[in-house]
Amino acid sequence: MKEVKPRLYYIDNLRVLACFLVLLTHSTMAATNPDKEGFWIFGLSFLGSPSSELFLALSGTVLLPVKTEFAKFYKRRFIKLIPPLIIWSILGVFLYTQTHYLPLNKALDTILRIPLQPAIGVYWFVYAMAGLYLFAPFISPWLHHASKRQVELFLGLWAINLSVPWILYFFPDFTQSFSTNGNYYWSLSYFGGFLGYWLLGYYLKKYPIKIGMNRKWLVLLSGTIAYPIVIYMIKANGDNTEVLLDNLQIGSALLVAFLYTVMQNIHLHERIQNVVTNIAKYSFCIYLTHIYIARELYWGVFNGSTIHIFPRTFIIAFLTLMTGYLLTYLLTFLPKGKYITGT
Repeated sequence: MKEVKPRLYYIDNLRVLACFLVLLTHSTMAATNPDKEGFWIFGLSFLGSPSSELFLALSGTVLLPVKTEFAKFYKRRFIKLIPPLIIWSILGVFLYTQTHYLPLNKALDTILRIPLQPAIGVYWFVYAMAGLYLFAPFISPWLHHASKRQVELFLGLWAINLSVPWILYFFPDFTQSFSTNGNYYWSLSYFGGFLGYWLLGYYLKKYPIKIGMNRKWLVLLSGTIAYPIVIYMIKANGDNTEVLLDNLQIGSALLVAFLYTVMQNIHLHERIQNVVTNIAKYSFCIYLTHIYIARELYWGVFNGSTIHIFPRTFIIAFLTLMTGYLLTYLLTFLPKGKYITGT
């Protein structure tokens, strides 16, 4: 009889958290008074910043190392990924022909380019995930035999590479010396990219960081506290912080590792956990539909609202989550509904 492994509920909890953070990022309406709302919009953007990276880390947790043959792995993963992406991309394009007056010829051109680039901007994440799916079976044989120190070496080199944007910010004269963008002489460029988040998720599952008086936790906690403080100081100074909030910089990795570690140590009440686990099951379709629900539905509902932008954004994100969940649940009853929802 095949052994049934106990469910790791923190993975469900992290998946729902990551999903909600994505919704939070894209639920923020344009400022009507930039002088008063600019700070809050920036804060909401910062809160939601580790969302995609959390999803990537969770994929590494669940999938690495791959234990099936290439063809079986690719078929299983891409059948959940590609059909829903194509369906919701096409629906989104035609929705925008009506709501944003996108010309029909431009819509058709966008659809034809779906294999090469996202039709809907927020879907960039799915393309990154597809590339990592392709790579996963190649790196898995190494992970089967890699020691803890070897994985830590990879993550350490990756962390150095993620620190480059900060080094270039504080020491701009080094811009020509090493860069992560197109400079093939910077050797650690080969340790860059989103693969690091997959390996981070794999590492944190296999070698969890204990919360308490130990070096790893204290370093992680200190870095996580320092990151937003430094970002705020730079922002207050009037400097551009865009590159320091990018997906591929050390601050994002710190936030992911921190949230992952904290959630590993949180245990929800059984009834709450059942709800969260059920939402997690539909998280991919909620992600695919959220941009339409939040911006085409609830932005219209809250247009002209006097509710402060901070609580208003949380309300829109929560309503989007619930609406996306209900929509996905109903779609699962359709024939071949799994090709629409990715469940």
